[in-house]
Amino acid sequence: MAVSVCYLPRRTYELTMEQNPIHARMCGFGDKDRRPMDPPPIVRLTVREGDGTPVDLNLPGAVDISQCMVMAELFTVDQQQPCSLVANPATTTIIPATPEVRTIGDSTMSVLHLGVPPPISTRNLTGSTGASGDLLKDLTGNYGIFFAFPDLSVRTDGMYTLKFSFVMLPESPLAPSPVLATVFSAPFEIFHAKRFPGMIKSTPLSKTLFDQGVRIPLRKETRVGRVKALVLTEPNSTKQGADDIEDIEDMDGKEV
Repeated sequence: MAVSVCYLPRRTYELTMEQNPIHARMCGFGDKDRRPMDPPPIVRLTVREGDGTPVDLNLPGAVDISQCMVMAELFTVDQQQPCSLVANPATTTIIPATPEVRTIGDSTMSVLHLGVPPPISTRNLTGSTGASGDLLKDLTGNYGIFFAFPDLSVRTDGMYTLKFSFVMLPESPLAPSPVLATVFSAPFEIFHAKRFPGMIKSTPLSKTLFDQGVRIPLRKETRVGRVKALVLTEPNSTKQGADDIEDIEDMDGKEV
């Protein structure tokens, strides 16, 4: 008796940008003063069955969230060229001149060599460039698989975009992890410190994910203004108070 076997089509995966970064202050080449993108990028994963219908995330175990991972890469605005590496100017030094004696025919001469080694490249996009998935409710109360990136910084100023790639982590560390879906963010600007307009108020989506346990730093729009107004209205304000303003405003990327 012949047995008929029906093979179901594989699931498909789709990434969408739920929150695009707008701007950030460049962090330079130090590691102690990194300024995260604002607002933090948030990516959503939609899993579809072979017939195109979305997987019901209300069903326990519908998607193995523990195997879901999204990686972030820095690209040019036209999405054509990666900007992953940048030359660190601090690593460009001139090696002291070293004399070398050469004999050409009957003549002997001394030649000085000035060595300039190429600068060392470092990552332009720093911070946590990979994020695991979380099953969370969106602003409408529906479940979704979200990936938050609250700790991304860029070393150099300019206009950029981010490319996010989704993979399913294999059970074996030696097995390949093909990219199953990608999405680009909207263009955003990284400002020099003196031009940075300051951080914006936290978005409703950031607050919603924060309330569900995602470690996204929240920011109140009037926090800096209250401190500054308090000191400026005191006629006998001390220099220490002025220094405190600079410290607080510097935390938010504003210039005094």
